[in-house]
Amino acid sequence: MAEIKKFEENLKELEAVVKKLEGDVPLDEAVEDFKRGVELSKLCFESLKAEKGKLALLVDDINNITQQFELD
Repeated sequence: MAEIKKFEENLKELEAVVKKLEGDVPLDEAVEDFKRGVELSKLCFESLKAEKGKLALLVDDINNITQQFELD
């Protein structure tokens, strides 16, 4: 559950960075914000990839259980 909360926090910060960059920001500040946005994007993608793996395992478990009922 902590991983999901961390993902949501990272996504919220990323959204704030994007919104800020859509405005009038000095170049040096925009570059730093852009770097932070890239870091946050990577963290979000890593979290999603990890959750995708967990979901795949759960789906496999469900499929195995379903197959057992079909064989009986």
